[in-house]
Amino acid sequence: MKKVRLFATCLVDAFRPAVAISAFHVLEDQGVHVDFPLEQTCCGQFAFNAGHHHEAALLAQHFLEVFQNEDSDIVALSGSCAAMVVHEYPRLVHDDVLAQGGLPSEAKDWEHRAIKVSERVVELSQWLSGRIDEAPGGPSSVMALHQGCHMRRVLKANAEPREVLQKSGIGIMELDDADQCCGFGGTYSMTEWPVSTALADAKIRALMKAQEQGASALTSADLGCLLHLEGRLSRLKKAFPVLHLAEVLDRANPRPGVGERGVNDGGYTAE
Repeated sequence: MKKVRLFATCLVDAFRPAVAISAFHVLEDQGVHVDFPLEQTCCGQFAFNAGHHHEAALLAQHFLEVFQNEDSDIVALSGSCAAMVVHEYPRLVHDDVLAQGGLPSEAKDWEHRAIKVSERVVELSQWLSGRIDEAPGGPSSVMALHQGCHMRRVLKANAEPREVLQKSGIGIMELDDADQCCGFGGTYSMTEWPVSTALADAKIRALMKAQEQGASALTSADLGCLLHLEGRLSRLKKAFPVLHLAEVLDRANPRPGVGERGVNDGGYTAE
């Protein structure tokens, strides 16, 4: 049996572990054994974006040590975290070793390890693309889709979330100005909160328009974006279900003995 390793991300672990459980179900439905390394922690993106590159490099080295001893795919539940590992790790760990007084040969060794691991890292919808079966019949519901900036611009994964959702029987409605940032950006949402809030409000105006046109929930492959928008929805006293892509896919394909669960049942709604 093919094996994959699940990279849950710290936001999933801390704020919505149900996303990882759903991803576990979705991956198992594809006939793979899912391994979850308990030693995994933050990928370091939060520290990296805040300019704390040494601290980020320490987390990166830990990530590499946890995930390097297998040849299996590493499936990430966040486009931004996948982008961090794939695009930032090699240079980050290389430069940090030199900055800490290490030898060039040691720096090259860490860079090589980072490249080898990064070649196996793939975001969930990217991994499912081309593997997931198409559901019979037409769409069971319509959802608004938000693409995170790292998904869209760094991973270039613009088609995969839409593809796997539509194959699972979910109609997709893109928001107006879909290519605009939601305002999260990790530490940006705290250090530049007026701009971050304005961006979130613009995204929510588009979301409310999508709701009027029939969208029943908001989904994305990035929990950071969803938590940011969900928090702003709550402060604006607007109720709207918010679901990670893994949760949507899990609910669209109920397992025997679990019972029928629609994609809108039991969702997270801002109140």
